Amino acid sequence: MHVQLLQSKSRVAPLKTVTIPRLELMSCVISARLCKSVMEALDLEVPVYFWSDSMKALSWIRINDQWGTFVGNRVREINETTTMDSWRQVPGILNPADLPSRGYTPEDLLR
Repeated sequence: MHVQLLQSKSRVAPLKTVTIPRLELMSCVISARLCKSVMEALDLEVPVYFWSDSMKALSWIRINDQWGTFVGNRVREINETTTMDSWRQVPGILNPADLPSRGYTPEDLLR
Protein backbone atom coordinates (compact mmCIF):
# COMPACT_ATOMS: atom_id res chain seq x y z
CA MET A 1 0.00 0.00 0.00
CA HIS A 2 1.17 3.50 -0.80
CA VAL A 3 -0.29 6.61 0.83
CA GLN A 4 0.27 10.05 -0.66
CA LEU A 5 -1.11 13.46 0.32
CA LEU A 6 -2.54 14.90 -2.89
CA GLN A 7 -4.37 17.93 -1.63
CA SER A 8 -5.66 19.40 1.58
CA LYS A 9 -7.98 22.19 2.55
CA SER A 10 -8.80 24.05 5.74
CA ARG A 11 -11.05 26.96 6.55
CA VAL A 12 -11.31 29.49 9.31
CA ALA A 13 -14.47 29.25 11.40
CA PRO A 14 -17.03 31.96 10.54
CA LEU A 15 -17.50 34.99 12.76
CA LYS A 16 -21.15 34.06 13.20
CA THR A 17 -21.55 31.56 16.04
CA VAL A 18 -21.90 28.02 14.69
CA THR A 19 -21.90 24.91 16.86
CA ILE A 20 -18.89 22.59 16.80
CA PRO A 21 -20.93 19.65 15.41
CA ARG A 22 -22.10 21.83 12.51
CA LEU A 23 -18.52 22.94 11.83
CA GLU A 24 -17.45 19.29 11.87
CA LEU A 25 -20.26 18.44 9.44
CA MET A 26 -19.04 21.23 7.16
CA SER A 27 -15.57 19.67 7.23
CA CYS A 28 -17.16 16.40 6.06
CA VAL A 29 -18.82 18.26 3.18
CA ILE A 30 -15.49 19.85 2.24
CA SER A 31 -13.88 16.39 2.31
CA ALA A 32 -16.55 14.91 0.06
CA ARG A 33 -16.29 17.81 -2.41
CA LEU A 34 -12.49 17.70 -2.44
CA CYS A 35 -12.47 13.95 -3.00
CA LYS A 36 -14.94 14.21 -5.86
CA SER A 37 -12.84 16.92 -7.48
CA VAL A 38 -9.58 14.95 -7.18
CA MET A 39 -11.16 11.70 -8.38
CA GLU A 40 -12.62 13.43 -11.45
CA ALA A 41 -9.41 15.35 -12.23
CA LEU A 42 -7.26 12.22 -12.05
CA ASP A 43 -9.91 9.94 -13.56
CA LEU A 44 -9.62 7.54 -10.62
CA GLU A 45 -11.91 4.79 -9.43
CA VAL A 46 -10.33 3.53 -6.23
CA PRO A 47 -11.69 2.82 -2.76
CA VAL A 48 -11.83 5.97 -0.65
CA TYR A 49 -12.21 6.31 3.11
CA PHE A 50 -13.16 9.45 5.00
CA TRP A 51 -12.09 9.93 8.59
CA SER A 52 -13.71 12.21 11.16
CA ASP A 53 -13.30 12.60 14.89
CA SER A 54 -16.86 13.91 15.23
CA MET A 55 -19.27 11.20 16.34
CA LYS A 56 -22.17 13.66 15.94
CA ALA A 57 -21.36 14.41 12.29
CA LEU A 58 -20.84 10.70 11.58
CA SER A 59 -24.19 9.84 13.15
CA TRP A 60 -25.92 12.49 11.01
CA ILE A 61 -24.30 11.02 7.89
CA ARG A 62 -25.06 7.39 8.78
CA ILE A 63 -28.63 7.80 9.99
CA ASN A 64 -29.68 10.14 7.14
CA ASP A 65 -32.94 11.10 8.83
CA GLN A 66 -35.17 14.13 8.28
CA TRP A 67 -32.81 16.71 9.75
CA GLY A 68 -33.32 20.45 9.72
CA THR A 69 -32.41 22.48 6.64
CA PHE A 70 -28.74 23.13 7.48
CA VAL A 71 -27.88 19.56 8.49
CA GLY A 72 -30.24 17.94 5.98
CA ASN A 73 -28.78 19.76 2.96
CA ARG A 74 -25.22 18.90 3.92
CA VAL A 75 -25.97 15.27 4.77
CA ARG A 76 -27.79 14.94 1.44
CA GLU A 77 -24.76 16.28 -0.44
CA ILE A 78 -22.40 13.98 1.44
CA ASN A 79 -24.58 10.95 0.73
CA GLU A 80 -24.87 11.86 -2.96
CA THR A 81 -21.08 11.93 -3.41
CA THR A 82 -19.94 9.25 -0.95
CA THR A 83 -21.16 6.01 0.57
CA MET A 84 -21.99 5.59 4.24
CA ASP A 85 -19.54 2.67 4.41
CA SER A 86 -16.67 4.95 3.44
CA TRP A 87 -16.92 7.03 6.65
CA ARG A 88 -14.78 6.07 9.65
CA GLN A 89 -14.14 7.45 13.13
CA VAL A 90 -10.65 8.47 14.28
CA PRO A 91 -9.71 9.69 17.77
CA GLY A 92 -9.20 13.46 17.77
CA ILE A 93 -5.58 13.26 18.93
CA LEU A 94 -4.75 11.05 15.93
CA ASN A 95 -6.68 13.09 13.35
CA PRO A 96 -4.18 14.61 10.87
CA ALA A 97 -6.92 16.93 9.54
CA ASP A 98 -6.70 18.84 12.82
CA LEU A 99 -3.02 19.70 12.29
CA PRO A 100 -3.66 23.05 10.52
CA SER A 101 -5.77 24.22 13.46
CA ARG A 102 -2.89 23.33 15.81
CA GLY A 103 -0.49 25.64 13.98
CA TYR A 104 1.54 23.01 12.10
CA THR A 105 3.50 24.23 9.09
CA PRO A 106 4.10 22.22 5.89
CA GLU A 107 7.67 21.65 7.13
CA ASP A 108 6.30 20.10 10.34
CA LEU A 109 4.38 17.57 8.25
CA LEU A 110 7.59 16.34 6.64
CA ARG A 111 9.10 15.36 10.02
